[in-house]
Amino acid sequence: MKTYARIVNSTVVELFSTDGNMAEMFHPDLLWVDISEVMPAPQIDWTAHFGTLGWVFASPEQLAPVSTLKTLANKWLARSNRQP
Repeated sequence: MKTYARIVNSTVVELFSTDGNMAEMFHPDLLWVDISEVMPAPQIDWTAHFGTLGWVFASPEQLAPVSTLKTLANKWLARSNRQP
């Protein structure tokens, strides 16, 4: 069984596993990419770009949580910059 990712606007929007022929199962305007052997396996919301090496997938960036101390320091700096 193969696994496919449907790509829309350079983003994985759907995953589908089948032994069937994708060309016969879906409209030809839909872009399905075989990801059966891609490691790590792309997931929904991953970016997908086609280049000279073929398809390249990347997970969405996760923003690091801002620590409370850093938040307080930024507020203090912003307030001190406003004072004459």
